[in-house]
Parts: sequence; structure tokens; C-alpha cells
Amino acid sequence: MSVDIVTDKYSTAIFELAQEQQILEQMETDLSYVKEVMDTQSELGTLLLYPALDAEAKCNVLAKIFGEAINTMALNTLFVMVKRGRIRYIQSAIAEFINKAREARGIFSATVTVSEAMPDEIYTQLADKLKAITGKQYIFTIKVDPTILGGFIIQIGDTRIDASLMRRMEDLKKYLLKSDTTEIGVNG
Repeated sequence: MSVDIVTDKYSTAIFELAQEQQILEQMETDLSYVKEVMDTQSELGTLLLYPALDAEAKCNVLAKIFGEAINTMALNTLFVMVKRGRIRYIQSAIAEFINKAREARGIFSATVTVSEAMPDEIYTQLADKLKAITGKQYIFTIKVDPTILGGFIIQIGDTRIDASLMRRMEDLKKYLLKSDTTEIGVNG
């Protein structure tokens, strides 16, 4: 199965079960903690992917690390994924679950690419403008890419808003290349 299919399958199951049990917020908090630990402690991911370590031993490791810190359903979710050989999908399934939980509360994710880091106030203003336009609240993931030269690019799902200087320069180049040069005062 592809990563997207497995990720969607598990994230949807976790989401629906958490909603049914009325612990959506708690699951989001607990699984966010799990993802944060796994993101920052790469040794844990390496250990969990180690083929010589059987599923029971991997579950014991997870129980020791997370057993007291997260709720039983969150821990059992990890166990199920380990026992079914889906350990490599844990982080992506958790990330997708978090997106689903936030969207259920009316909070959506967007990626903002900028040429250099900006003050938080700028991102707050951008979020306020997006909320005024769409009626939705957004949480941003910030990426810095100096090649855009200035401005920003916002990615919301499949929608891309490109207000970068690089894009404007590309548009100007296309316009100049397709324009009749006599229109702009150039005589041949």
C-alpha cells in the first residue's frame, strides 16, 4: 500500500474513534507529544525500525517512553501500528490525524514560504487577512527559501497563492517576451 493510503486509513480511524469516545482534544495533545518526541529523537525511530527487534519488544519500548505520558487509546494506537508492521507510518498518520482534529475545530494548516524569517506580527497579520477572506483560522508552517527573493507563497491544500518577487519577475519576463517590442518604444 502507498504511504498516503496507509496514512489516511490510520489517521481516519484514530480520528473517528477519538470523536466517538469524545477524547479528540486529548488524543491530539497526546499524539502531538508522541510526534514531537519522534521528530526530535531520531534514535527512537531507528530503534523502532530495527528489524531484529520484534513487535513485542518495540511495544515495550513505546510503553516505557510514553506509558505514563499519554492516554491508553493513544498508546494502543501505537501498539496496533507496530504489531501490524506499520511503524514507519506513525509520524505521517499522527500528522494527518492532527490536521483532521484541527479542521474539526475550524483550524486549518497552511505552509507559508518566505525569503527570510519575519517577525511573528507579520504572520499574525497574514493569518488575519486569510481569515477575513476565507472565514477560516489558519496555523502556519513557515519555510524559508531565499530563492523567492521577497514576498511570500501560501500553500493551503491544493491551492497556492504566489505573491513572491520571483513570480512577479517571471511574469514580467513572460510579458516582455510575448509583447510586441514596438508597443514599448523599441524600434528594430
